[in-house]
Amino acid sequence: MKYQLRPEDLGFLERAPFRRTCSCELRVSADALFEQLAARPENWPRWFGPADDVHYESPPPYGVGAVRFFRLYRFVRAREQIITWEPGRRFAYRAHEANVPGVSALMEQWTLMPTTGALTKVSWTLAIDSKPPVQLLLRASQRHIDRLFRTATQRLEGLCG
Repeated sequence: MKYQLRPEDLGFLERAPFRRTCSCELRVSADALFEQLAARPENWPRWFGPADDVHYESPPPYGVGAVRFFRLYRFVRAREQIITWEPGRRFAYRAHEANVPGVSALMEQWTLMPTTGALTKVSWTLAIDSKPPVQLLLRASQRHIDRLFRTATQRLEGLCG
């Protein structure tokens, strides 16, 4: 891939120039959600519409340090490195390579918190540092990002249920 992204630690989730966090409650166990989010990347296209190829390039067992390939809309490609793997609780990764210009650093984190009954609170944070044109596009796309999250988590709930 043509572009190397800047490595960041988990603090980037708080200091990135663009951050978006979405949350909801799902009627699925945190363990089942973690299984789909972290351990079964090949299922991402079934619940996250823009994804059409997601797989680990590292051999199992997967965890911190594993490398994952991610392709969106058949065009955008990235290699991600897992930086947090806490089964049933938290999953985070950062992109270290991409095929599109303008992004300097990108990180995502999923947190899972069991609540009352069979519900799990799911929070997803997207953190990006990019050139000004990409920042403008991201800010203009916030409602679309929120809608993608809602649709994806509804599908994820159905896949897990």
